[in-house]
Amino acid sequence: MLAAMKQDLHDRLWKAQQRWFALRAEGATKRALKLGGISESGDPNLHTRNLIFAGSTRRSYEETLKSFLEFSHERFGVARLEDLGKREFRAFIEDGIARGLAASTVEARCTHLAKLGSVIGKSESYTALARRYSARVRELAMQGELQVIHRLTPSPELAMRAVEILRSWDTLHEAKSGHPRAYHLVARLQLETGGRSISVTERLTADRLKGESQIELVGKSGRLVLAEVPSDLYEAIALHLKAVGGALADRDGFRMAWRRAVRAASGRAAGTHGLRRLAAREFYRKAYRKHLAAGISTTDARREARAEAVERLGHSRDRADQAACYLGPAA
Repeated sequence: MLAAMKQDLHDRLWKAQQRWFALRAEGATKRALKLGGISESGDPNLHTRNLIFAGSTRRSYEETLKSFLEFSHERFGVARLEDLGKREFRAFIEDGIARGLAASTVEARCTHLAKLGSVIGKSESYTALARRYSARVRELAMQGELQVIHRLTPSPELAMRAVEILRSWDTLHEAKSGHPRAYHLVARLQLETGGRSISVTERLTADRLKGESQIELVGKSGRLVLAEVPSDLYEAIALHLKAVGGALADRDGFRMAWRRAVRAASGRAAGTHGLRRLAAREFYRKAYRKHLAAGISTTDARREARAEAVERLGHSRDRADQAACYLGPAA
């Protein structure tokens, strides 16, 4: 029974991704769907709740939700997806809290269960529960009753030292192999734009250069973001792309090189997402100062700067969870 229920889950999640593929083939974008939801009901997820946009997301959901099925089957004897209800939802989240799981892990459970609700016909009740429990988890984290995992973010000084180390390694690599490499350019670009590692490596080809120091980044779900970068960086990237005739860099290679460079710069090994967080925080500080200079209150300046920073990262302006993840609770 449990195996059949897990297979049913897999099939429904796969269909949720197939629905997105069909919409995308018709010209739909994630952003347009969210804007449509806002204009129709004020809910940005109205038209996206039963969709899955990426294979990595689907796999992440499936891993959590299979654990939920095992829990529900063992605790309550649930044998069909349709038999899952509020009781199982509450018990699974309460179990995570009682076991002392990290706040981010418990909140991810809430998000994943909300997605499950959308594919088993219980979207409204599961979404409402997810919101209530997510708020409770954040409150418990602020009170110190749930562990908060602090993700490593390099300081601006450490990041620049690591970039210079990558530059020297790239130069040495070209001298030895005869093939140019651009890991230091990738790191600079991620610092300037806050783009995801895939956006500034394998998805960045010559056709993404739009002139006048503007580069088009392909983000999550194919979302396009036009980013302004310093002219010297733009020219260096253009020259490299012309020389290699392909993408700017290999993502996995860049990730490994960045970790090595951070350690070589006497820092703790941090992934490339640390560059994204650092870029978001630098952007927030600039936006905050700009709003203050315009004469608005500190509270409003902080709120607007947070919203703009989160939006620049490719998320909805009202995503408090993403603001806390990238900027911290104090921003």
